[in-house]
Amino acid sequence: MILILTVLWILNISNNGIVTAKQGYSSLSCKDIIACGDATAGDYNLLLKVRDPSRPGLQVLCIVPVGYEYTYRNPWNGNPLENKVLHKFIGVTTVDDIIPNIVKAGMSLSDSGLAYGDADTGSQWINPSKNAWDDFDWIRYACEKANNEDEAVYLLTEDAVKKLHAPYVSENLFVVGPEKGYVIEADAYRYNIKEIKNGVVAMSNYPKELWKTQILNTYLISRSFGSVVEKYVRNKAIVRLGSLYGIRVVEIGDDFISVKPVSLIQLLKTKNFGVITKINLSERKTVGYFSVELIDIDGNRAKVRLSNKFNAWEEKLFEYIQPKYGDITLKDMMNWSRLHKNDLDGLRPMCEGAFEFEAVAIYKIPDENYELLSEGWFSANHACSSIYVPFHICDTEIYDNYENGNAAQLSLNLLDVYGHDFLSNNFSKTEQVFLREIENFKKLSYNILDDTTDFSKLFTIVDTAMQRQAFLTQELWFESSKTSNKNEINKILSTIWNINYSKSLYKMKNAVINITSLRTSSVFKDKIVNIAFDICKTKINSTKLLGYNTSIVEDEYNQSTEMLDQGDYENGFNKIQKIYLDCEQILSGVTPEEIKDIEETKPILTNTIFYVFLLIIAVIILVVVLKKK
Repeated sequence: MILILTVLWILNISNNGIVTAKQGYSSLSCKDIIACGDATAGDYNLLLKVRDPSRPGLQVLCIVPVGYEYTYRNPWNGNPLENKVLHKFIGVTTVDDIIPNIVKAGMSLSDSGLAYGDADTGSQWINPSKNAWDDFDWIRYACEKANNEDEAVYLLTEDAVKKLHAPYVSENLFVVGPEKGYVIEADAYRYNIKEIKNGVVAMSNYPKELWKTQILNTYLISRSFGSVVEKYVRNKAIVRLGSLYGIRVVEIGDDFISVKPVSLIQLLKTKNFGVITKINLSERKTVGYFSVELIDIDGNRAKVRLSNKFNAWEEKLFEYIQPKYGDITLKDMMNWSRLHKNDLDGLRPMCEGAFEFEAVAIYKIPDENYELLSEGWFSANHACSSIYVPFHICDTEIYDNYENGNAAQLSLNLLDVYGHDFLSNNFSKTEQVFLREIENFKKLSYNILDDTTDFSKLFTIVDTAMQRQAFLTQELWFESSKTSNKNEINKILSTIWNINYSKSLYKMKNAVINITSLRTSSVFKDKIVNIAFDICKTKINSTKLLGYNTSIVEDEYNQSTEMLDQGDYENGFNKIQKIYLDCEQILSGVTPEEIKDIEETKPILTNTIFYVFLLIIAVIILVVVLKKK
């Protein structure tokens, strides 16, 4: 089989004529980070994947249930293969790649507590058949079947590569489970497996262990992935990493050098024809496939450091990652997903404006109860114009706008009007609240872990609520961009999320009152009120699901809706805040009746304290008067 594949690749011919690569090396565009074991801040492992999809379109979440059956094809002869999903999974797909079509998820989370990601590597060592599998088929093959990390690796390698030679793409495949993670470099011929129990791996669209197998791609850049040259050179010197491509020094100044790529093929591939790059002392720049740093100038000699740009990208990214080692959290992953070109010395950004569609998923796999508590955080498009929203593998629903592409379109709209970076800090505040509240709900949910139905209901309620709240928040910012006084409105919107739900409700009340004074569209007040209602209603519903009596707070909720509908924002929000805090008390063991008794005795207690205070003042005055006499 391998001999046949090799001949077909060399001849570049198939039954249908000329075989062309179904992926272009320069257009590959995914980025992944794994953090396992002692690298993270708790008893969990993490996987981040930024997806710049090869199947362009709006990105969505898609639930694929256990027992779902579909027909696919043999990767060679095209004969139908009947498939049945053995493990539920939630995938990130392009909007048309969902049930009833073949699900083409670029990253997935299964109820085995396994998260999957990938990054194409552009090799020509592929299955040339028109029936070959793409990377999404490859991931799905393992995701819907594997019970644990080792089974996933076996399916992705021994089955898909060694037995079937299925893929028409070469990949870096990432698998993270409760015990460990794996990085698999593979094409249709071969694979290399790296196990990660403790540590961090960051990779993109390039091979490392299989570097030398890509004779027409990576091997022309350098002899190995880690090749580095640091030396003094004179003007007109060519510096290479033991291979064909390189850079030529065309000028050495007092405090700079000018360089250009060497090799016609490199110039054409990198579109650097005629481009000369000036590099100042102590500066690093990308030149073709290379990272060039000017370290020193000594007369007519310059000391340069040359590495390939992929290696340089990893090194720069680890300048952010390494200081957090041992304490890496979901929030760190979110922050790293928003790194731009200027954050990475001009190297490839994590949040990449060159691609119209770019979604991100971050997965957290706990070491216990992973079949229920494995979670994902989804950015529907570019991370700097999206709010990350949570989902858990036990969820039975996703909020519609994250299934139909509306959330991704809204993120695109925000990117168009605000650009990169502007919204990141404000959206980060919302995420901090969500992260804190999710952890609070987890603590409350432990007493119903054995009841998987109620557990799923609880997290479906909580996750879909946060998805709604995030969507409404992003709509607020988009609506603001259309107004003439957007600066004043944006200043108010930047305050509505703070620390937790309780404090955020207080901030939302102030925001509505402040927006009212601006005499602007009612859409802002309405949406903020809807967010507050959603927070309050979610708290009531989750409290009720956990087995507590919520009849009193439900009555008060109805009163608050009447107040806010009538424009009584002060009292309406006060009522919502009270309901939320009452639910907190109920969850801590105080009964609704006790809360009512406390409320009824408050005026009496307040009056008593007031009269005692007056009496003390009177006594003090009397003592002072008597002393003067």
